[in-house]
Amino acid sequence: MDLSTYELLLWGHLTFVAAWVGGDIMLQVLSLRALAASGDRQVAFTADVEWVGLRLLTPAAVLVLLFGLALVSDGDWDMGQFWLIAGIAVFLASAITGAGFLGPEAGRISKLAEEQGSDSPEVTRRIKRVLFISRIELVLLVLLILDMIAKPGL
Repeated sequence: MDLSTYELLLWGHLTFVAAWVGGDIMLQVLSLRALAASGDRQVAFTADVEWVGLRLLTPAAVLVLLFGLALVSDGDWDMGQFWLIAGIAVFLASAITGAGFLGPEAGRISKLAEEQGSDSPEVTRRIKRVLFISRIELVLLVLLILDMIAKPGL
């Protein structure tokens, strides 16, 4: 089996898309279980999300971008095409949201839970807000997969 450079790059890109978006989907499913449980479980889940985000989701997202850029260089694509611009825009929005809000907020929630208790209404409210924003991000990532398949404007 002889794979071209493009096919190897595509394999890497898709593998890390699966890890990133699949990981996000799994966290959303697990969030439903955590929200139905006690405050302690919700706070522990939030800490787990922060851990997974730093160690799996962020590296996978960066690798998606790097493999994607390598695909553009190796393939017959133009960085001015709408579907590529949309992909980079969603990646940047996700990175800014994750690094600027979701990650830091998860840390703040853990500290707040230590101060006010894990069953505090403020802790619960903030956990639900983080999950809501992360669901919006997930919808954008799923739509981005559709964008990459359909390649509008091509």
